Amino acid sequence: MATQSQVLVLKVGPVQGFISQSRRTRDLWFGSHLLSQVSRAMARSLQASGAELIFPHPEQLQGPTSGPECVGKEDADTPKGFPNKVLAVVTGDPESIARAARTAARDALFKAWERVRDKCGGLFAEGADAWANEQLETFLEFHAAWVPQGEGGYAVALEEAEALLEARRALREFKAWAQLVPAGTHKSSLDGGRPSVLRGKRSKGGEWKGLRIGEREELDALGLLKRAGGDPGQFVPVPSIGLAAWLETASKEHNRELSNLRGACSDGGFTKVHRTDLSWVNAFPFDGQVLFPERVLPCFEEWSDGGDRKSVQRESERFTAGAVQPLLDVMGVAPYPYVACLCADGDNMGQALRELAVHGGIEAHRSVSRALANFTSEAKDIVQSRFRGMLVYAGGDDVLAFVCPPDAVACARELASAFQRHLKPAINGAVKELPTLSVGLGIGHVLESLGQLLSLGRQAEKAAKNAGRNALAILLAKHAGRERLWTSSWVNPVEPVGRLAQDMALLSSGRLPLSKVHEVEAMSRRFAADVADSHSKEQAEVLVDEVRRILSRAEAGRREDPMSLADVGLEDLSTSDGRKAHAKLQEWVSRVLVAETLERAGRKLEPRKGGEG
Repeated sequence: MATQSQVLVLKVGPVQGFISQSRRTRDLWFGSHLLSQVSRAMARSLQASGAELIFPHPEQLQGPTSGPECVGKEDADTPKGFPNKVLAVVTGDPESIARAARTAARDALFKAWERVRDKCGGLFAEGADAWANEQLETFLEFHAAWVPQGEGGYAVALEEAEALLEARRALREFKAWAQLVPAGTHKSSLDGGRPSVLRGKRSKGGEWKGLRIGEREELDALGLLKRAGGDPGQFVPVPSIGLAAWLETASKEHNRELSNLRGACSDGGFTKVHRTDLSWVNAFPFDGQVLFPERVLPCFEEWSDGGDRKSVQRESERFTAGAVQPLLDVMGVAPYPYVACLCADGDNMGQALRELAVHGGIEAHRSVSRALANFTSEAKDIVQSRFRGMLVYAGGDDVLAFVCPPDAVACARELASAFQRHLKPAINGAVKELPTLSVGLGIGHVLESLGQLLSLGRQAEKAAKNAGRNALAILLAKHAGRERLWTSSWVNPVEPVGRLAQDMALLSSGRLPLSKVHEVEAMSRRFAADVADSHSKEQAEVLVDEVRRILSRAEAGRREDPMSLADVGLEDLSTSDGRKAHAKLQEWVSRVLVAETLERAGRKLEPRKGGEG
């Protein structure tokens, strides 16, 4: 009698918490890369056992393994955004197969650690190997569930396996540390819970400098693995991403001054970014924060190999006067210090997969798996080549990236379009609702912590979901200002990219002074948001009249060119009751202030059209 097949689901973590514990771009990227390596090793183990892989698609396992030859190269994204969940149908003993996959995942983690340990042995505290190994042994959370395919077939077995997996994940096992660390050992600066593996006495140069480990920074084994796992030259600093449009414009219009700055950075010993595959990075392959005069001294203090503070300060002042300021002068527009954290997630994927399991079975799921793999591959090209951004992770229907603000909205739009373009033929009308992509853009200061930038992106993604899905949400967090959130469906009569472009044109032309926007906001706040029904119509009329008065009033020193409600995108305000009118005004203010930030970030700069490399 043939052995009964089983639906096997595996999941490995932790994911979000581990990735977000990052101080440098390299921490963030390699944390995501490491989890992809681990998940890929699980999938390879299943495939070697004769399992029929469904998610991820078997084609994603082709190509080189995730060894040292794949790290530090320009295409170092191998494996390309592997999801942390693996689904397969197995015919052997599911428990043995799952245990072998867990062993493969652990081995992948330790192989990555061995490379770092060999490279960074001189940084270790005495005896740190013992507690480093314990930290690695206890790091991975591995969960598995399997159900035989009975009379209900694949769809029923999958549903039961998913339920069992989630129930198992709700149980946590806590163990005390077995390895005692010496008294006075500091905790990790990233994790806060694990002891550091770094020695206390450290120099300002050598490996410490190359890995940008600060004099007072502490890293546990996982933190050091993220910091040292890749080639430092492959990681683009967040400030450089935020200023990418400014720098690329400078390279085209004022290359002499920019070349002078590049030479000064080389002479100063600043770490250079090696990404010959990205033209916008090569415009200025150094940390973009040196373009802010107030940040030059901290940069010199970090990169100097010694010397007293006064000499370092004099050197930084010469650098600013001779290399930074000349470029700022000729550009005529200061670099705008903000960056967008892009977080995207598929809508209705769970429901679509359940329907496909019933009507199309394994082949339908495999078709979707292939489509998601193709989307993952294109997402990298969209973010990094068509627009000026860096992809942190793209796997399944999830995307995490950083993009310069002038490109962020168009990049989000193209990702949403690509997602549906890949999914539509794979699903082929077999589900009630085609999955869509909701995108959140969290815009924050380039010197903000990575954790805070990630939080802004995640909040924006959640807001897009709460707005009805298939939407864009932009959360703006300005220094010394309140947060602004604006959401819009991708299928609005005036879709978000076009709507924001119209607002940016009004602002840049001077027809809509920012003072009027703030005046409308202040006026609307004087009215109750939850107006009684008996006064709703009257309040709406007053709000409309006040907005018309503010828009039409001539400003001192400006030509008379009164604007209507339609000119600023408030044409339907007059048809609203008091509650809706108040809400629409608040939404309009947030939208225009978001547009103002995008306009300032891209002022006098060359935009990307989406097809440039």
